Amino acid sequence: MELHPKQKEVAKSKARFKVIRWGRKGGKTAYERESIGYKATAKIEDLFYLSKTKFDTGRKVIYIAPTRLQARTIVWEALKTRYADIGIPNEALLEMKVNNADGLYTTIMVGGWENRENYRGLTDVIHITFDETDSLKDFFIAWKEIFRPMFLDTSGSADFIGTPDKTNPNLRRLEKEAENNPVWECFHATSKDNPYLSVSELDAIEQEYQGDSTAYKQEILAEHIDDSGALFRHSALVDMFSNTITKKEEKYLIVDIAGDGTDKTVFTFWQGLEWYRVEIFERLNTEGIINQIREYAASERIPYSQIAVDAIGEGAGVASSSLLDGIVAFKSSLGAIKTDIDPVRLPNVHYTKEASLISEYRNLRSQCVFTLADLVNNHLISARIEDVRIKEQVIEELAMYQDVSKGDSKRMATEKPHIKELLGRSPDCSDTLIMRMFFVIKEKLLPNQSEENIKAYDKLMNQFDRNFNSQELNSTR
Repeated sequence: MELHPKQKEVAKSKARFKVIRWGRKGGKTAYERESIGYKATAKIEDLFYLSKTKFDTGRKVIYIAPTRLQARTIVWEALKTRYADIGIPNEALLEMKVNNADGLYTTIMVGGWENRENYRGLTDVIHITFDETDSLKDFFIAWKEIFRPMFLDTSGSADFIGTPDKTNPNLRRLEKEAENNPVWECFHATSKDNPYLSVSELDAIEQEYQGDSTAYKQEILAEHIDDSGALFRHSALVDMFSNTITKKEEKYLIVDIAGDGTDKTVFTFWQGLEWYRVEIFERLNTEGIINQIREYAASERIPYSQIAVDAIGEGAGVASSSLLDGIVAFKSSLGAIKTDIDPVRLPNVHYTKEASLISEYRNLRSQCVFTLADLVNNHLISARIEDVRIKEQVIEELAMYQDVSKGDSKRMATEKPHIKELLGRSPDCSDTLIMRMFFVIKEKLLPNQSEENIKAYDKLMNQFDRNFNSQELNSTR
């Protein structure tokens, strides 16, 4: 195969990990077919990054597409044709054994992302290609738990290829991780950079896409496109786990309680706006949750007034316990907290001593979500959490929140039932981040600011201290 200039740039690179973001029909998959074949058949000494020259089970090269059917269609049939004279195909397993220049053999393995667990523990892997990377769900969890450890004894390589997708920006995330890392290199090319494509067809599609510049930029120019309705910037969500902020001394404990037996009870620990610890329990009953809260409050020296508990459903019994007097019974369906000065009713106008306070949010949950988004997007919140699963889940969950305001001057974020439907699970961890914002909002109402603020503060505390059972306990937060 004669490589075009952009393909040659990738081929000449000696980086172990290559992020290849190209437009549709840019030649990325065609290049990878040739690259896989070369790595499978070349002398081991020509693959400079490898740490050993003998492989007990024969060296292995892996190609993974979003589904097994796509892997068969995109690569498998082409591999059979390409290596018909030297390869031994296994149709059932989508594996092909080929002789290599060292007089041994290499197994080329082709598969779908849905079967990624089958690769766990595989040995002698020298290279992996991930195709359509932005279509691979929970990519970073599997990369760090399944695939990256394969290279511990081979120092193998990986290529991450695809056209960007704003709903699941794995390529953008990989490019960020590649910054200032000498073993990584990133490559960008448009569909126009493939000289084998018809110029007239490229011109025609550009004309057809004039009414949808976003699609053209993403699919043809391979540009990263931000989701204009998203409340959280994806890059800022990623940065949250590496941000350095000035911490305050105050500690907080936020508890999201399992609702129907399938959700988990999540405890998150905060020092100021730094999330420094998380504990997760399954099937913890009311008594157990109460005891756990009391234990954590004592060991972490967290005052009850700085503990918030989800007071919906199963959490009602916890929040109303006499053993936890003073905690905040958080109920996100309550009205938003009035914190902003009404610009219409200014002080000393209409015979008022103080300006009245207003709120521009549909409910308390929306107010907390917008507050959290502002802190995250401005890098004012930090998460010192190492668990990759929790990290990826929080990023995935918060990335789904949109501004769904209805034009009635009340700002509204995506409701939780819709988030659960999209995820297929409850967003337990990110719920605690949202609940943490109650205390941020409350800080705006500290007494001594104004007479109106004092009244609002007292009303707020009474609202949360009252018997919240007056509202339906099974209402959706």
